[in-house]
Amino acid sequence: MSALPPNPPAGVPPGVPPQVPQWPGQPGQAPVARESRGIAFFVAIFLGILLVASAGLNVLLFLVSIGSLAGAGLAADADGVTYDEVHVAGPRGGKPKVLQIGIRGAIAEAGNPVLGAAGGTVSQLRRGLRAAAADVDVVGVLLYIDSPGGGVTDSDEAWQLVRTFQKEHPDKKVVALFGDLAASGGYYIGVAAEHIVARRTTITGSIGVIMSAWNFAEAAKKFGVEQIAIKSDRTPFKDMLSPTRAMQPAEQRLLTSIVDELFDQFVSVVDEGRPGLDRDGVLRAATGAVYTAAQAKELGLVDEIGDHTAVLAWFEQKLGKPVTIVEARRRPSFGDLLFGAFGKNPTGDAGITALLAQSTGPRFLYYWEGGR
Repeated sequence: MSALPPNPPAGVPPGVPPQVPQWPGQPGQAPVARESRGIAFFVAIFLGILLVASAGLNVLLFLVSIGSLAGAGLAADADGVTYDEVHVAGPRGGKPKVLQIGIRGAIAEAGNPVLGAAGGTVSQLRRGLRAAAADVDVVGVLLYIDSPGGGVTDSDEAWQLVRTFQKEHPDKKVVALFGDLAASGGYYIGVAAEHIVARRTTITGSIGVIMSAWNFAEAAKKFGVEQIAIKSDRTPFKDMLSPTRAMQPAEQRLLTSIVDELFDQFVSVVDEGRPGLDRDGVLRAATGAVYTAAQAKELGLVDEIGDHTAVLAWFEQKLGKPVTIVEARRRPSFGDLLFGAFGKNPTGDAGITALLAQSTGPRFLYYWEGGR
C-alpha cells in the first residue's frame, strides 16, 4: 500500500508543487551551502602530522631497543654507553680481543649543530679507550691511523690520551698500524704506541710544524683597499698576520720562535716514543719530509712493514695465544636519536674543511698540506 502524499501547506491548491526558495539575483536556482575551512580544520591537520611523526619515532625506538638486546657487544663504558663489536681480523668470536680504534682524516674536533654535542678525532679516541678499559676481554688496542695530521692541540691531546691509557692499564698493549698516510700529527699520535707497523704503501713522516696565511697586500694597493686597525702602542703585534699589509721582521721572528718551540716538542715526543732512536736520529728524520714505509723503517720511525696479519702475529708472540681484532661501533641511545649526537664527524674532506676553513684565522698545525 503506497504512502499518502503529505497535505499541502495551507492556502496552496492541491497538485501545485511548493515553491523553492530563491537567492536574490539567481531566479530559479536552488541555494548552495558554502564550505568554510576554519582554524579547527588546520589544527586537525597539524595534530595528524604530529601523530604520524610520533608513531614513526616509536617504531624507530622499538627497532633500536631490539638491536640493543641482540648480538654481541663490548661492555658499557663509564658513561653507560654500549658498543657493538665488528670483526676485523683473526678468528671470529675469538677471545682475547684487541680493540681497533680508527684515527682517519684530519685530526680535528668539531661541534654537532644540535646542542653542541662534541665529535671528532679526540672524542672518538676517548670513547674507544674507555670501551677498551671497561672490557675485561680486551687485552690490547690497535690504533689504525690514516691521517695527514691536524691541529697541534688536538694531536697532542690524542697523544696524551693514549699515554694515560697505557699508564692506567699497563696490561693492555697498544700497537699502531699505519694506512695510506700517517703524516705529521698522525705520526705524532702513532709514536705513543709500543709498536708501529706500516703498510708497504704507507707514506709517513712530515715531522714539523706549519702555520700558513694568505697575504693580499699588493692586491689591496692595486684596488685601493685599506684595512684600518685600531690598536694600542703597547700592543704592536695585535694585528699581526693582517692580510692587507706586509709582515714585519719582528713579527716573522716572533712566529718563528713559536714554531721552533712546537717543533722541539714534536721531536721530544718522537724521541720518547722511539727507544731505538736518540735525539740526533730523530732530528735527522725531522726535516718535514715524508717517507715511504721502507725509508721510515730504515730511519727507525717504524718497527716493521706489514698489515693486520703482522699485528696479530705480534700480539700472539707477546701473549702466547691468538687474538681477535674487533672495532667498536657505538649503539645509539634515546638521547642520540633525539638530539643528533651522531651528526657528521669531521673526517676525510669534512675534517680538512673544519681544520683549515672554519677556523677564525691561521693556526699552528702538525699537518702535511700535501695530504689534503
